[in-house]
Amino acid sequence: MKRISIVFVLVLLAISCQGQQMTAVRSESFKTLIEEKKDTQLIDVRTKREYDIGKIKGATLIDFYRADFEKEISKLDKNKPVAVYCAVGVRSASAAKMLVQLGFNEVYDLKGGVVDWQKVGCKLVKD
Repeated sequence: MKRISIVFVLVLLAISCQGQQMTAVRSESFKTLIEEKKDTQLIDVRTKREYDIGKIKGATLIDFYRADFEKEISKLDKNKPVAVYCAVGVRSASAAKMLVQLGFNEVYDLKGGVVDWQKVGCKLVKD
C-alpha cells in the first residue's frame, strides 16, 4: 500500500509539473524511482572523498566541482531518466538544472541529499 501511494505521488508530481523536466523528490520517492525505473542513470555529484565514505547503491560519481563536469554529464543518455543527488541537495539541484538545459528529458533531484536519505533509514554502500 505504501509503495502504491508513493508511486501515486510521483504520478501527481509529473502531471502537475507538465512542461517542466526536473522534479525534486524526497528520499522515499527517490528510492522507489531508482528501484522501479531500471534504466535510470543514478549520478552522485559529490566529491570523490564524500563518495568513498558511502554512496547510494548503483550510483556513478561525476563530481560537480570538477572542471569537466558538464562534459561528463553530457555523455549520459538524454532519453533515459537521470536521478542526481549530493550531500544536502544544493549541488544536485544545480546539476539537475544543468541537465535540463542540456536537453535531458527526465531529471530527478534528491531533495535533502544523502542527509535526508539516511535520516529516513535508507542506507549508503561502499565499493
